[in-house]
Amino acid sequence: MNPAPFGNCYNVRMSMLPTRHLFWASLVAALAFLAVLAGCDLAGGPLASNPGAQPTPSVAATVAPPTPTSLPRGGNLTVRLEADVPELRPWQPRSRGEEQVISLLYGGLMRLDAQLRPVPDLAEGWETTPDGRTLTFTLRSGLTWHDGAPLDASDVLFTLERLRGLPLTSTALLADLRYISAATAPTSNTVVLTLTSRFAPLLASLAVPVLPAHVLENRDIASFNFWEAPVGSGPFRLAERDPGQAIVLERFEAFHRGAPLLDRVAFVVAPDPEVARQALTDGRLLVAELPWSDPASLAARLPGAYLSAYPENGYYFLGFNLREGRPFADRRLRHALALAVDRPRLVEAVTNGQGIPINSSALPGSWADLTPPPGGGADLDAARALLNEAGWTLPAGATIREREGKPLRATLYVRGDDQRRVAAAARIAETAAAIGMQIEVQPADFTSVILARYAPPFDFDLLLGSWSNGAGDPDFADVMFYDPDDFALFHSSQLIQGESDVRSTRNFVGFSDPAYDNQAQAARQLYGLEERAAAIVQAQARIAEELPYLFLWADRLPVALNGRVSTLDGPVTLASPLYMWNIERWYLLP
Repeated sequence: MNPAPFGNCYNVRMSMLPTRHLFWASLVAALAFLAVLAGCDLAGGPLASNPGAQPTPSVAATVAPPTPTSLPRGGNLTVRLEADVPELRPWQPRSRGEEQVISLLYGGLMRLDAQLRPVPDLAEGWETTPDGRTLTFTLRSGLTWHDGAPLDASDVLFTLERLRGLPLTSTALLADLRYISAATAPTSNTVVLTLTSRFAPLLASLAVPVLPAHVLENRDIASFNFWEAPVGSGPFRLAERDPGQAIVLERFEAFHRGAPLLDRVAFVVAPDPEVARQALTDGRLLVAELPWSDPASLAARLPGAYLSAYPENGYYFLGFNLREGRPFADRRLRHALALAVDRPRLVEAVTNGQGIPINSSALPGSWADLTPPPGGGADLDAARALLNEAGWTLPAGATIREREGKPLRATLYVRGDDQRRVAAAARIAETAAAIGMQIEVQPADFTSVILARYAPPFDFDLLLGSWSNGAGDPDFADVMFYDPDDFALFHSSQLIQGESDVRSTRNFVGFSDPAYDNQAQAARQLYGLEERAAAIVQAQARIAEELPYLFLWADRLPVALNGRVSTLDGPVTLASPLYMWNIERWYLLP
């Protein structure tokens, strides 16, 4: 290294290396430069805040993709990793970066497209018996692992056997795989799954990576770090890994959907977002997910980049305790509070524009996002009318409503370590006061206080919580699980029956509704997406009518793409969390 002045930093220069190491050398140079920049005092302060701004939409659609005969093949895609991936667990990634690396290294029987629809992957197709309890998958011919070994039905059976043998945790994937009562392979390219009952969410669960039996047959996958043998069947295979610095993947020529156009994908560890922005500006990084900031300011600082934001796979909600004796057991009180809260305005204020107001548990923009988002404005008069109808009246000169001499008071629990949630709870309480409802906000520690409210005796009136199907710091997480099924949250079978019931269920609000039960059951029994979507619409409508939750928001996460990156399918779908779903069709413009 030959230091030369660069403000408070130094330039990095690399000596000449053999041709086969040129890419690795240039990457090391980039990594070193990123590391040096991380310690610099870069010009410019934090990004300004502009709550009213929306993410800059991608303009990649203005670039016409070239014809197949003129494709510029080759090139190296550099992608930011916020943190290193010290351990690799294909069936349960623990970070967003690990999830993306896994998606390039491994394939599953099924995969999810940009709208999170399950479509065949290693399987070329599937069919079911009329009762829906037997699914037959036909594998593509000529499948191979990255090490050249053939991939066949025995690998699928091995994967399912090992995953179904793992202890159940908070991961919904493992619970879903328990619906498989038997798995057989009549031929080397046929897998037959027998289910305990019809179960449509299984198709999304079967996007879990298929694992190589010939590599792992003597391994305990529960404790195995897959970096020791990262053999997959995805579009890219591991070329080199420099812990704490970079993960370099190279094109897998035998990939079953066709060899990728890119030569390599390098995931570069760049924890400092300011360093990542600078690397995006000068082209050392071509793709980067960034912290939320003012989109207009970000666009000004990243000229030529395509900017968008995808919704995080999780959401925030206000849960009502529906049990007898609790004030919100009366649906009219739930709707009164919902009418009083201007959700778009609340979400804009407490999230600095990052949140997307939602009306259901479905991921915004996904195939199951079928309910219109909440409209703006509050209807205080309608809210007061509902409270009057429920017998809660406002005595002369009073500010709190009463019924039979009892004041309308409730307690709202919220995690005290999340200032956005605390701010949202405070605004909800302030709004409630305007209609004569007193809500006491109780910020509290999650582990010692909040967690107990999710279990008997369910001592709460209101709880502002979150569910997450992705990475982050949620109340509970199901990483890499994208099916829209909300059966576990609201179906009456998921109620805990007394304090002696130790089942791990999520219907902590105590919701029981026969109409929803029927609709939710139908939604998880219909394999066709159109038929299932129709049932989901009805289930979502019933939840909106009965209101066990007041859905609040889902966060969106910014992603920037260098203007040289395009795909055969048009613009990269940056508004999807699975925007790399077709990465084998990505290419770099000159």
